[in-house]
Amino acid sequence: MAGWRTILGVVGAAFLCLASAPTAPRAAAADPDREQFTNPVLAAGADPSITYYQGRFHLVQGDFYNDDNVVIRNSETLGGLQNAEPHVVWQHPACPAPACTKIWAPELQRIGDRWWIYFAGQENDNPETHRIYALQSVGDDPAGPYDFLGEVNLPRTVAIDGVYLTYRNQGYFLWSCLKPEDPRVQQICAVHMSDPMTAIGDTVAISTPTAAWETVPNNAGLLINEAPQPIYAPDGTLYVTFSANASFDDSYRLGLLRLTPGGDPMDPAAWTKSGGPILPGGPHSIAPGHNGFFTIDGQPWIAYHARLDPGTGWAGRSIRVQPMSFGPDGRPRFGAALEPDVAVIVGDDRRPASADPGRTVK
Repeated sequence: MAGWRTILGVVGAAFLCLASAPTAPRAAAADPDREQFTNPVLAAGADPSITYYQGRFHLVQGDFYNDDNVVIRNSETLGGLQNAEPHVVWQHPACPAPACTKIWAPELQRIGDRWWIYFAGQENDNPETHRIYALQSVGDDPAGPYDFLGEVNLPRTVAIDGVYLTYRNQGYFLWSCLKPEDPRVQQICAVHMSDPMTAIGDTVAISTPTAAWETVPNNAGLLINEAPQPIYAPDGTLYVTFSANASFDDSYRLGLLRLTPGGDPMDPAAWTKSGGPILPGGPHSIAPGHNGFFTIDGQPWIAYHARLDPGTGWAGRSIRVQPMSFGPDGRPRFGAALEPDVAVIVGDDRRPASADPGRTVK
């Protein structure tokens, strides 16, 4: 299925240094009461997962940007992540072995009283061996150390971009899976979990790429929905963002799923999809996608990757963050992906002091 990702992973690593390098965040005039910075917060990276905990921001990364290891960068400020020292919390073994290569999309989550990192990895050069694995923190520090728990017990098929969620006191797992009857199609799959490592019952697809905006042709002949990310509205409604189209070209974009209030997450009919992309890009915020969410003292923020320059593929991706909100109707409001010359301001109470997140998704 994923031969294109295998090939492009090598290409991305080879050309990472050749892509146009995004500039580091620029500090504004000194003001002791607030932080001000510009995107990107990490000049080379993708698939960000960020949390703000006990006064520090923690950014998790994998992939060829970090030699296929799982690393954490942490800083007292968002802008400071650019220069934060990467700390390896898990190092891949030599191949062939479980999770020895193609370490993608580590997802930092707090489950119970521990921190978890889910990530995808292959056991050799065969992309059909891509599975999801888990780390669990030894203590209460998201910076680690972590224990390697092994493969998450999901159906034995290709699996990437996994995330755990709790809805109405029940555990679920979302990830990107292959359509059984057509391995050229990646869907968003869901399964009920008895615990954060163990799936129970049947798997269902809650999103399949069918609309024109999420089926833009690519040179690999694939149709893709991936990178699900749950977020709860203030009224408890569950939304899930996902990324559509090919991550290696400029058609990548974010979509949104909404679970009918009171609906069953395992019922595909209970989910409705946005009628188009929800986070428009710009001249130097190209193909925004594969996002994560975090909060700063109750204020929601979105993290995502985008390209500074067109046509730069995986190597051209960089990490961006900006505030978001919920509209009067309870729906998430993301606005447009901010350009590198737009100041992002965090007030001294850690709430955004400017930047209206803008348009409500449909």
